[in-house]
Amino acid sequence: MKNISKYIILMMVALVFACEETINLDTLSSPSKVVIEAIITDTDDYNYIKLTKSRDFYSSGAPEFISNAAVKVTDNLGNEFNYIHNPNADPALKGVYLPETPYLGVVGRTYTMTVFAEGVEYKATETLQPVTAIDSLTVFFNQDEFDDPEDEGRYFEVLFYAEEPQDRTDYYLFKFYRNGELLKDNDTDIYYSDDKLLSGRIDDLPTAGYFAEGDEVKVEMYSMPRSGFIFYNDLSTLLNNDGGLFTPPPANPRSNITNGALGYFHVGSMVKESIVIVDPR
Repeated sequence: MKNISKYIILMMVALVFACEETINLDTLSSPSKVVIEAIITDTDDYNYIKLTKSRDFYSSGAPEFISNAAVKVTDNLGNEFNYIHNPNADPALKGVYLPETPYLGVVGRTYTMTVFAEGVEYKATETLQPVTAIDSLTVFFNQDEFDDPEDEGRYFEVLFYAEEPQDRTDYYLFKFYRNGELLKDNDTDIYYSDDKLLSGRIDDLPTAGYFAEGDEVKVEMYSMPRSGFIFYNDLSTLLNNDGGLFTPPPANPRSNITNGALGYFHVGSMVKESIVIVDPR
């Protein structure tokens, strides 16, 4: 299956049996924690902070949103940006805080997020790293997919190319879209990489999914600090924990946010490129 250092995240539940006796596992409830999903980029596409509360494993329904927090971001030049919860009362943006005055991140600046929620102050600090440009996207006709398609009519791949700078250590997050919708090969996939895996160039790197003629494809590539690479690695390890005899006990992903909050504060550059599928044959 196509992948870009792809981590397919699977959640598995283990059943334990004894020879003559059924062992009932006591599923204890864990205390709820604040979950912070935050991103700052140097484009106007993304700049938000989302606050929710964690739930027990077997809980169902939507997460509990936090709408009464005090949220701000400052940079190392003394600029301060206040955030407001869902300023337009959009039902899709519950728990989402947007900057009162829109701004763009700047490469090289250091940003500190401060969230005061439910009597506790949470902080995270990261420096905005540059990202290389996407050189081009190309369309490739996949004969195997044409002969036996996963999705009827979709048998084109999109490959993308970029130069990978060798004078610094880089970490990347990738997102792919088909006709404006986020696209993954599997619902739980995360696409990320370090520059050691990419080995100098991003060549013939396939996006997620297959496409039909006329589909619009968009690729987004984000820089992130090493803390982001660690966070996604930890998340993959946690969710791939199969409960086996030699599997280490689960632990929350290491976060760059203080005071025990879950989640991650992502600060990075973002580049994007789009293409409309035309049969290259």
